[in-house]
Amino acid sequence: MSLSPYYRFCMRFSFLSSMGKRLARSEPDIEILLEKADKNLRGDVFYTGLVGAVIIALISTLLLVTIFNLSILSGFPLPIRLVIWVAVPPLIGVFTYAIYNYLPRNRISERKKSIDRNLAYATNYMAAMASADVTPSAIFRGLAQQDIYGEIKVESEKIARDIDFFGKDLIKVLQKAIVRSPSEKFQDFLQGIITTANSGGSLKVYFMSKAEQFMKDNRLTQERDLQTLGVMAESFVTVVVATPLFLIIMMSTMAMMGQSGGDVLLAATIFGLIPVAQIVFAVLIGDTGGGD
Repeated sequence: MSLSPYYRFCMRFSFLSSMGKRLARSEPDIEILLEKADKNLRGDVFYTGLVGAVIIALISTLLLVTIFNLSILSGFPLPIRLVIWVAVPPLIGVFTYAIYNYLPRNRISERKKSIDRNLAYATNYMAAMASADVTPSAIFRGLAQQDIYGEIKVESEKIARDIDFFGKDLIKVLQKAIVRSPSEKFQDFLQGIITTANSGGSLKVYFMSKAEQFMKDNRLTQERDLQTLGVMAESFVTVVVATPLFLIIMMSTMAMMGQSGGDVLLAATIFGLIPVAQIVFAVLIGDTGGGD
């Protein structure tokens, strides 16, 4: 296992590595989670890096807050400066811990979407290969060379590696691939290969039937996403375009009539409401589109 310079740096400190081992023992599923995220890390190494990141964040924030308290915030009352000095570093530490833990889970979600999105096309490829009487092992080797299938290519590389370099049986390799796959749909597909092979069925027929099923699922998913995007487009025009425009006109009129508060509300709308609404819609649209 090749570690990045950051993890090698953290592993040099025995207190960090011991804390990482304790955290890994308290979270037995971390190894599977890291495999699903395609992170080539042991659980204790991951948590060692997490503890190191939290400590670095705490020390850095404490130094920055101290500098700010002695310079920019020197005019503020002492109680306020003490609250900032005491409260901000722990908050940043908790935020760092949460982000570090979130990253593998976010990676799992991205990989799942990629696999589900490309599974129908990869299954068509497998059906075509099986029609030419290509063995399952050779089919996965072929998939491992096809970049267009996204994370399915990565999973196929691991399957081909386990067969070619470790000499493992295809069934055992697929069973291991089921455990580490982030996609339930891909897990079911691999389990179907195992069942078909063990029962003496035709993999060619199985691949063709699954390809047809996945293509139908894809069409239904795309139709649903298009309908959702249509609703969101109408909502975007209403929430992000029409409503702020109405508010800007109304508050500009209030300011011209000499009423107080219009300038503040106008600035809040332009620099607060509109950017936040655009970010929210961008996130929602990105999630609906499967990350594309």
